[in-house]
Amino acid sequence: MKNYIKIFSLLLVALIMGIASCRKEPGDGGLATIHGKVYAYKLTGADSGYKSGVNVYLSYGNHTWEDQNANSSYTGEYAFPFLHTGDYTVWILNKCDTCALKQAYDVAHVTINKPRETVEVRDLINYY
Repeated sequence: MKNYIKIFSLLLVALIMGIASCRKEPGDGGLATIHGKVYAYKLTGADSGYKSGVNVYLSYGNHTWEDQNANSSYTGEYAFPFLHTGDYTVWILNKCDTCALKQAYDVAHVTINKPRETVEVRDLINYY
């Protein structure tokens, strides 16, 4: 009977250590933040500046699809809080009259290295 208790105790300790040592994948549920601004140029004029209401997309790891999105604020700022460490892709879509499907995109690749890190992305450029 004592052997069963020892084996059970060792398995329980090994299981707890295995769960505690799991590496977190990129995604939500952490304490890090990615933030930045959207700078816009008007295609038919000389207007430019930080733009509100632009959809900003975030992908986790090597995903090519949208995992989260945010709209830029009236100051052109956006943020993706509560992320784990790892690699991320931030992008926006742009109007482009000479491009396939009349759209283009601006993409920034970002890495969060520390659990409580705040990473600032370069200005994403929006053409409208």
